[in-house]
Amino acid sequence: MDYERPGMVALRWCFVVLLLLVPRTAFAQIHWDASAQLGAMKRFMTERPRGADDASIGPMGQLTAHIALLPLVHVGGYLGYEISPLPDPAAARNITTMGVRGKVAIPMSGDFHAWGFAGFGLALVHQQAYAIHNFPYVTGAGTVSPKEASIDEAGGHFFEIPFGLGVAYKLRKPWELCAELGARIGIAHTGSVYDDPGPQLHIDQLPDQNVLPAGIDRFSVGLTVGVMLDL
Repeated sequence: MDYERPGMVALRWCFVVLLLLVPRTAFAQIHWDASAQLGAMKRFMTERPRGADDASIGPMGQLTAHIALLPLVHVGGYLGYEISPLPDPAAARNITTMGVRGKVAIPMSGDFHAWGFAGFGLALVHQQAYAIHNFPYVTGAGTVSPKEASIDEAGGHFFEIPFGLGVAYKLRKPWELCAELGARIGIAHTGSVYDDPGPQLHIDQLPDQNVLPAGIDRFSVGLTVGVMLDL
């Protein structure tokens, strides 16, 4: 029976150990973070119908994750969901956001650290169907006749550019409390919730019509707080 020389055996085992340890060591050197945050968002709508009110403040939630490209520069992504209330009787809009973002650390002392962030993403918008009681239908004679009406569900999407500032306080490694104050610019809106002639309107015994879109989500400001895992 042939036996391997001790040196060859040692070399083989060193190679096996190296294969096992290198991925773990490399992974351990990667600096990454992830957060879960809750807060509120105020959307400012442009091109609203004459006399229509703006959207109200609504709740939102957001997940983020980043890895470090450089000690002070991290890149990653975000996923969010919010409810954007519209004036009665219109149904609120459900907005799901997702995209990429980067953040740059702002030096601070002690257990606090801060960052600025910016990114690019997609917002998916859905508005549920709703009913309107005593809808002011204008007859051919020019008189107003209250009617029972319903509005079909509507949807759409747009691209957004999020940016803002964040801050975190170290609780106990790796856990931190975090908060972000951010703004978003909306561009390239499309879909029945934004485009003319707008969502479809149904009135009993009358031809179908449309209601004007509520407006364009051009700018928004939000504040979120939550917890961060920083490794």
